[in-house]
Amino acid sequence: MTDSETNRLTDEERRTLESALDALLPPEGSFPAPSETDMIDAFILEQVPPAGEPPPYPGLDFDSLREILARLGSNPDITAALGSLDRDDPVQFQALWALAVFGYYSRDSVTVAIQTDLAADYHGAPLPRGYAHVVTPWDAADSRQLPSNPSGRYIATDEVQSVDLSKMDGSHQ
Repeated sequence: MTDSETNRLTDEERRTLESALDALLPPEGSFPAPSETDMIDAFILEQVPPAGEPPPYPGLDFDSLREILARLGSNPDITAALGSLDRDDPVQFQALWALAVFGYYSRDSVTVAIQTDLAADYHGAPLPRGYAHVVTPWDAADSRQLPSNPSGRYIATDEVQSVDLSKMDGSHQ
């Protein structure tokens, strides 16, 4: 069972999360509203582990996310609720903010908006899993990945030594 199958939001929790995301990252220009992307299902619920499992950065498990949503949903003014969360529990607010930002900027529609409105040659951020979606797996049989005449070698930090440059004649500068 995947985290997204374990981590299910009620309709009310989903509406609260969509409202919070839209308030945190209001759309402008060709940028979509976060609630118009698939970031909740394709990113947030994939990144937030079930309760009891150690959470990766930003440090939320599903119960913590639910607590935040219950707190936000109890206030009809989502902006005021987010401000209160930021003041009263900055660690939880920062975790929600990180999920919002990472999730939003991981969406293809946001990359297109950046290319359209800001920087035509922007290629997208490598978050949260680096360039795994475009990097082919390691293949030792591929000569481009494992050259037949390797050069260089690894030197452990505690084995690095300074080079005496005092004997250089200055012609190499």
